[in-house]
Amino acid sequence: MQRRAAAIYFVLFLAIGAGSFGYITVVDAQRPEIDVQGQELGDGDTLRIGDRIYIASVSEGSGELAWTNQSAQATASLEHNATTTYNNQSWTVVIENRTGVSEFDLREEFNVSGILASDSAVENETVTVDGEEQVVYRENQTLEPLDEYLPAPETRTFAVGDEYEYVAEEDGQVNATVTNVTTSAAELTWTSPQENTISLSEGGNLTLGGTQYVAHFPDNSTVILSENVDGYLEDVERQEYFTERKNGLWGIVYVSLGAAIILLGAAYLPVKD
Repeated sequence: MQRRAAAIYFVLFLAIGAGSFGYITVVDAQRPEIDVQGQELGDGDTLRIGDRIYIASVSEGSGELAWTNQSAQATASLEHNATTTYNNQSWTVVIENRTGVSEFDLREEFNVSGILASDSAVENETVTVDGEEQVVYRENQTLEPLDEYLPAPETRTFAVGDEYEYVAEEDGQVNATVTNVTTSAAELTWTSPQENTISLSEGGNLTLGGTQYVAHFPDNSTVILSENVDGYLEDVERQEYFTERKNGLWGIVYVSLGAAIILLGAAYLPVKD
């Protein structure tokens, strides 16, 4: 009798579990989808908002928007007494130590070794006498201060607002503008287009042209940028509710099958007299 009752309950629990599983397969096709309208973009597509153009990169359900800021500014400083290159020559930056300075000079630097080597009248190397560098004449070993031996260096003056051909590390040669001069350095500014990126992820919010958008990936190669943020959130809530109820059905399946197995096993345990 005990085993007969256990068999009946086993069948009952099995039927409950099977029914729950069958219902899961039916409702799974009715899972709510996110349905928002907006700008649909694939990999390489462009999007114009205002005067800005974005290029989309989409792959594996994520992506980014890239755009170039054509008016981005870059700066550099020419420090006092520093050596810089201008027109493929070496120059020394010279700034007067006075109040209200608004300009700086480039003073030509000489290749002293090359000049001495090309002049047969002097030694190829200078000597230092009483802390001053001297040129040595071969004929009678007379000395002349190096500053007096060398020709007067060329000097070029630049003031605030002047254009300055500058070789930037990333941009190469650019037409910079002198924007500020202090006793310690001169500041140069030029236009340097800068690439920017905005990451895209499922449900991520972004602002373009003052408008807020939400990103939705209907598949791995497409993204939809929708202004209907509230509608997207409502669809997500419906999906979460559906998933919660579906998980509840799976719980019934597991509990029913577990109870059936335990009940059947207990019914066939040996009975002690």
